[in-house]
Amino acid sequence: MAGAGLPRSVVPRHVGFIMDGNGRWAEERNLPRTEGHSQGAEALRQMIRDANDRGIAEVTCYALSTENFQRRPAQEIRFLMDLLAHHLRQEREEMERMQVRFRAIGRLEELPDQTRETIEQATIETEGNDGIVLRLAVNYGGRAEIADAFESQAPRQDATLESTDEGRERRVIEHLYEPGMPDLDLLIRTGGEIRISNFLLWHCSYAELHFIPILWPDFCADHLDVALEEYAQRVRRFGSIPTTAPGGDA
Repeated sequence: MAGAGLPRSVVPRHVGFIMDGNGRWAEERNLPRTEGHSQGAEALRQMIRDANDRGIAEVTCYALSTENFQRRPAQEIRFLMDLLAHHLRQEREEMERMQVRFRAIGRLEELPDQTRETIEQATIETEGNDGIVLRLAVNYGGRAEIADAFESQAPRQDATLESTDEGRERRVIEHLYEPGMPDLDLLIRTGGEIRISNFLLWHCSYAELHFIPILWPDFCADHLDVALEEYAQRVRRFGSIPTTAPGGDA
């Protein structure tokens, strides 16, 4: 059984997280914003354990948007990059114990060398693991991903593949940051905002959405269980007439 008494058959395979509210969490406590990010990293660590315990196969977390990377103060970005690299090194033993497969998506080539190298090392070292996938979206934007996919496509002499909608979509998918990444089943956003903020625009086309006012550093297993219970009650139609019970793929 999954968390909150749910059978694993109704637990979403791929869950996305917009981890919003670190800065506000710190400001409400008269703490520097960096402390909010540190506490947010701890919440992420625990969430991975909770997601794994509940049978979720993949989680993709919005760690830093392209807009954040360009517009936030340089000092805050440096702290976030150092924090990311530090936690990836610190969690190496835990990721191995849980058999976590780590991946990252985004315009990674623009990251500081040390951060990029740490990401690459963690990806390589965990590639053979067979447990939950932890994917971080770093310097990521949904529009940027789609634009980069179109930019990277070379002209083809044989247009047969593009003769159908499915074929044209497949060609775009082949050039996304991670072509084998499955669509989102459930998207959870903390912090009280009700929008997807340019996150996984291609992959969340049919995702179920769950918005909560809790700030990310306070996110815990109880909040995850509420989202999973709500997901299990939804009927996923994908544009057709439902033929299965709530939580199933109709």
